Amino acid sequence: MRGIRRHWRDESGATAVEFSIVGLLAIVLCVGTLELGRALHVANELSFALDRGVRLIHLNPQVSDEEVRAEIRANLGLANATGLEILTSHDSSGASPVRDLSVSLPLTLIIPALGSRDLRVRVERMVPTP
Repeated sequence: MRGIRRHWRDESGATAVEFSIVGLLAIVLCVGTLELGRALHVANELSFALDRGVRLIHLNPQVSDEEVRAEIRANLGLANATGLEILTSHDSSGASPVRDLSVSLPLTLIIPALGSRDLRVRVERMVPTP
């Protein structure tokens, strides 16, 4: 009985167990913060490129969809833009006609356990045209 009590009160190794629990949480929090920052960076780059396309439409409302797509691709500051999707459409059903622009890019996660999920960062704009 005394041997059991002695082992029950023994605290050697408790620090290692506590560190393994807290350390894992700290690492997951840090990597999650990096993932969030990377996603926000990609969204910001897509937004900037899309705004350049909107500016081109404002300067020349008769510009073709291909020229708008080329302007967006030229202003995209990402090194790896594989899977980039640029959609343009015209909508004249409302009171004033608009052009819808949408840019999306798949985001691959660096966390291995969550890598099976396909995330896409999407930015959209509606541009009124005369």
